[in-house]
Amino acid sequence: MNKKTSALLCMCLFLSFVAVSTADILPNGTNTTNRQIPSETYLEVIGSMSSRQMYQLETSSHGGHEGGFLYDGERVSSVVYKNDMATNGGYLAQSKGLKIDEGPQQKGAFNVDSKIVSTYLTDPEIGSKMASSDSLEMFTSGNFTRADKNIRNPLVADIIGDYVGGFNSYYKGASAVEMTTGQIATMARARSVGTDNTIPAELRYLIGIHPDMSSGIPYAAGTASTEFAMSNEEGAPANTTEFASTKTMNDKTTVDGQIFTFGKSFMVTSGLSPT
Repeated sequence: MNKKTSALLCMCLFLSFVAVSTADILPNGTNTTNRQIPSETYLEVIGSMSSRQMYQLETSSHGGHEGGFLYDGERVSSVVYKNDMATNGGYLAQSKGLKIDEGPQQKGAFNVDSKIVSTYLTDPEIGSKMASSDSLEMFTSGNFTRADKNIRNPLVADIIGDYVGGFNSYYKGASAVEMTTGQIATMARARSVGTDNTIPAELRYLIGIHPDMSSGIPYAAGTASTEFAMSNEEGAPANTTEFASTKTMNDKTTVDGQIFTFGKSFMVTSGLSPT
């Protein structure tokens, strides 16, 4: 590899951290059984492999709608996690854990918590590859609601009056990787149900790609792309449906070639907190 190519790769491959804050109120639980579903996978295989995971949790603070509209003060949330992985040969070692907790969560705890580490080496005789896609999406929405005057919007210093405005928020962290050698690690976490009105919605997504040093190859090889997105609409702090602000954010990165290091991290937190 010449110096020009190395410099170009250093410019393209970087560690990025993005943090965003908006204001929502999460639903605080459901009237159904709040299941806890742990799942773990450990494998080491030479040959082909195919796996798929999907989980979706939808929660409403009132458990129903009237005429297609949210009740005054109603909050709803939806979180969807998907992971697909396949190889058409070669060596694969993998550690995968997915923890689902449908109940109301405190700060620092999550309804969906996924961690995956995969190490892959191609079969040179067939030019095999590993393909992986991973995504976590969360939507939260709520109508205006009466609020105690001790509650404030964390983005604005002024105390809210009698109401907290309505909101619609969307968050996404996702990646897609196709490689012939290397190691990939992802973490995807989301909290969509809180124990009370002070618990924020939160989505975290991290990805790291490194060489598999045991192979003797000093780089990972292949393509990788990531997408982080956030959109938020907030209503005026009154019993109206008028918008007070709208916000959007999108971050996309793609690398292709010999990957010496690649890492990205995204976190979005959204909620109301007491003064």
